[in-house]
Amino acid sequence: MSPSITILDLKSYLQHYSSEEILSDLALFNSRSGSEDLCQFLQETFNEDGTRRNNFIDFENKHLCRVYFVLSEKVDSSNNCVLNLKSGSYPVYGYFSISAKILYESNISTNQAVLPKKTTITFLIGHLCKNVSYNWEKGGQFMLQQCFEIIESVHQKIGIEYILIECEKSLVDYYLKQKFEKIGFNKRNNLFQMIRKVAEVSENV
Repeated sequence: MSPSITILDLKSYLQHYSSEEILSDLALFNSRSGSEDLCQFLQETFNEDGTRRNNFIDFENKHLCRVYFVLSEKVDSSNNCVLNLKSGSYPVYGYFSISAKILYESNISTNQAVLPKKTTITFLIGHLCKNVSYNWEKGGQFMLQQCFEIIESVHQKIGIEYILIECEKSLVDYYLKQKFEKIGFNKRNNLFQMIRKVAEVSENV
């Protein structure tokens, strides 16, 4: 049985709490992902000169993406990572980000027939990650559906034809089952590129 959940956007969260408070709340987020990028996205990390590296708050403030947290509506007193809101403390079941990314023909190494245009603007679903401290079997599927719903609402207003996901090899089969198609490999971050048309998900939203 799925938990009772709600979606909180980081933009709203930042209106009431400082970056330091938010980072402190999320310090215990536990992901099984082996991706260094995913692991560092919710952490405060620093460059060699002592300056802070871009993390999710920096990306949000620079309008490079929008970040969303998946919270349980049931107050939980456990210590498995909670967000402390004015109405109580809520378990963080996962998070994801949505942004836009331009794909160029030179970036697509395979399956160009799927994406015939030389330059294509896409919705990018990034950092989709479950908190393994909580046992929620269908959490990934739920969060993906939430991404689709947000993208569909934006698509109706501004267009953009494709959804892009960049994932590790271990997740390629999962996204193939979600009707994404593999188009290439991003050598910069060692992730596979997969796309799906917004029109295909719109039918089920």
